[in-house]
Amino acid sequence: MEYIYHIAVLFCLYGILTISFNLLVGFTGMFALSHAALYAIGAYTTAILATDFGIPFPLDMIASVLVAAVISAVIALPALRVTGHYLVIVSLALQIIVLQVILNWKSLTRGSDGISGVPSYNAFGFAITSPDRFLIVALIALAACYWFTHRLVRSPFGRGLRAMRENESAAQAVGLNILYMKLSTFAISAALAAVAGSLFARYFRYVGVDSFTINETIYVLAMVILGGMGNLRGSLVGAAILVALPELLKFVPLPVDIADKIRLILYGLVLMLILLVRPQGLLPEPRGRKAMLVSVEDESGPSDAGKLLDGEGGRQGGVVLQGSNLRKQFSGVTAIKDFSIALKRGQITGLLGPNGAGKTTAFNLLTGFLKPTDGVITLNGRSIADRKPHELVSAGVARSFQDLRLFTNMTVIENVIVALPDQSGRRWPNLFLHPARIRAEERANAARAMEILRFVELENKAHETAADLSYAEEKLLVVARLLATGAEVLLFDEPMSGLDQTTLADIFPVLRRLAEHGKVVCIIEHNLDVIKELCDEVYFLDEGRTMAVGTPDALMNDPELAERYFK
Repeated sequence: MEYIYHIAVLFCLYGILTISFNLLVGFTGMFALSHAALYAIGAYTTAILATDFGIPFPLDMIASVLVAAVISAVIALPALRVTGHYLVIVSLALQIIVLQVILNWKSLTRGSDGISGVPSYNAFGFAITSPDRFLIVALIALAACYWFTHRLVRSPFGRGLRAMRENESAAQAVGLNILYMKLSTFAISAALAAVAGSLFARYFRYVGVDSFTINETIYVLAMVILGGMGNLRGSLVGAAILVALPELLKFVPLPVDIADKIRLILYGLVLMLILLVRPQGLLPEPRGRKAMLVSVEDESGPSDAGKLLDGEGGRQGGVVLQGSNLRKQFSGVTAIKDFSIALKRGQITGLLGPNGAGKTTAFNLLTGFLKPTDGVITLNGRSIADRKPHELVSAGVARSFQDLRLFTNMTVIENVIVALPDQSGRRWPNLFLHPARIRAEERANAARAMEILRFVELENKAHETAADLSYAEEKLLVVARLLATGAEVLLFDEPMSGLDQTTLADIFPVLRRLAEHGKVVCIIEHNLDVIKELCDEVYFLDEGRTMAVGTPDALMNDPELAERYFK
C-alpha cells in the first residue's frame, strides 16, 4: 500500500506544478522554461530554512513562496516589457542560472551533494514521515492551490488574462493593464510551484539539483498539453495519467533485457494516440456559459439609449481631444508631420486620405500606442502624450482596429464585459478580500453588457463565440465593445469597410446615436458615401499632413483634392 500512497503523493506534487504551469501557459499564453527552477527555489528555500535555521512549518513554505514570487517577477519584468520570445530566452537563462547557483554555492546548498536530513512535518507530536500520512498534507495543499487558481481564473482577472492571451493590443485598447496582469500571473505561478517544491523537500527529506533540470519543465508541460490548456481539471487529469502510466506499464510482462525500452515505446505510443484523438487535450478549455462567473439573463427588451449612454446629454461643440502639430518619425522616415486635429463633442469627424497617408498612425498617436516625436495631445485641455493605452481608456479615449481584433475564442458577451471599466476583480487580491462585492459587480456588469448588446441588436448572440459571428455582426460587436469602455472619445478605424448597403443602413443609426448622446466619434473611412452620410467634419490627410479640413461636400468639391483622391 505504501507504494500506492507514494504514487498518490507524487500526483499531488505534479498536480500543483501542472496547475501553476497551466495558469501561465494555458490561460495567459506566456511560454516560459523556468518552472523547474522555481520548483527548485521552493524546495531549497524550505530545506535550508528547516535544516540550518530550524524554521518550522508554515513559515518555511511562506518564505519559499515569497522568494520564488519575487525572483520570478524581477527576472520577468524586462522580458515582459518587450515581446513573448524574450520571455522564453530569459526564463531559460533563469533555469540555467538557478542550477548553476545551486551547484556552486556549496556553503549554502551543499552543491552536487544536495541537502539531506530535511525535518519532516510534525502534527500534534506525530512525525509525518510515511507516505500515507504525508498524502493527507499533500491533498490539502493540492486542494488549496486548485481552489486559489480556480477562483483566480473564473473572475474578471481571469477574463482579462484570456483576452490578453488572444490579442494584447486589443486588451490594452479596452483598458487592461497588460504589464500588471503578466507580472502578477508570473509571480503567482512561481509561488504555486514553490508550494510543490516545499512539499517535495519535506516529503523526500532531501533535495538535489538532479530533480530540477529542464526535463522536469518539459514533463510538466506535457501534462498541461495532455490534460488541456486553459482547463484546471485537465491539469489534474494530465498529471494523473503521466504519473500513473509509467508505473502501470511496469506490470506489463516483457522480456527482462528489453523491458525498459519497450515500456518507453508503449508510453510514447499511448501519449501520441491520446493527442491524435484529442489534439486540444482531454479536457478542452471551457467556453460559453461554462466560462462565466455568474449567470446572465437572456431576456430581450428595448434599449434605453439615454440611460445607457452617459455622455453630455446631446450637447454639441466643444473640443474634447486635440492633437497639435504632431510629428512621428521612424528611423528617418516621417509618417506624420505637422498634423493637427480637434475632435468635438456630439460630432462625427472623418479622417480621409489615400493608403499610406498616416491615418492609422494618427490614431495610434492619439490613443497612446505610439508616442509622438513632436507635438502636443490634450484631452479636455490636459496633456496625455505620456499616457499608456490602458490609462487613456480610463481617461476617456478608446479605439478600434482596422482588423477588428475581437477576442474570437470568447463569447460575445464576454467581449463586452471585459471592456467595462472600474472592475474591482481586475485586481486579483480583491477576489479573496471582497468576494461578495466582486460577485455583485459581476451581476451588474453582465446586465449592463446585455443592455449594450441590445443597443447594437446583438443580444440574441450573447453566448455565441465571437468567431462564429458574421462579418457585419463582428463590426457591431466592435461598436459594442468600444461603447462598453465608457470612453467619451471613440475612434473607429474603418468600421464600415467590406459591408454592403443593407448592413451599412443598420450601423449608421448606431453611430449617429452615439454622437447624439454626447460622444465624440472619429472614423477612418475610404467609402465616400459613408463620409457624406455620417460625418459633420472631415480631415483630409496625405503624406502624413493635413491637406484640408471642412464639411464632406466642401472637400469633395475642392478641385485639388478631387484631382488627388476623389477621381
